[in-house]
Amino acid sequence: MTAADSWPECDFWDFSLALYAQPDIEALCLMLQDDFGLDVNLVLLAAWTACRDTQLEPDLAARLRSVGDGYQTTVMQPFRAARRGLKHWPEAGTLGDLVAGPKQRLRAIELDLEHLEQIRLAGLVESCRPVPGTSITVPFRANLEALYPGHPVPETALASFTEGVMALRSKHLRHPPRSDLS
Repeated sequence: MTAADSWPECDFWDFSLALYAQPDIEALCLMLQDDFGLDVNLVLLAAWTACRDTQLEPDLAARLRSVGDGYQTTVMQPFRAARRGLKHWPEAGTLGDLVAGPKQRLRAIELDLEHLEQIRLAGLVESCRPVPGTSITVPFRANLEALYPGHPVPETALASFTEGVMALRSKHLRHPPRSDLS
């Protein structure tokens, strides 16, 4: 059995998989990554923590951003470039089906690498406690702003994420999404 066969339980990962499966969320995540330079795992973390009534304090948000940026720079971006390079390699067509196997394995490895980052990020927010029994909400937008201060995110992206999270209401997540993320 490999480490990937025995991943530790991670509510953040479960939430992310469920959200990513919602209509339009995958395309939205790729747009935020490719066009706006955001770490999708940090965007997903902003939504997950908001659903858990957890506010990302500035120091914690800076630490999360540092971890995410470092991981993206040293691990994900080079790996993603290799996967995309193979996909767009002009000679790939001459190799036919031989390229399909490595492309599938690279995609699976990339998913495992994203999982690793999420486990680390989730570990950093474990000690955060929700705002107990108050009417104060911790919206997705506030957490995203804490992670990416001053970084413009299209209003349509924020609305789509909120809709995706709301669609998860019927799912059986340990920390169900709130109805007031916006």
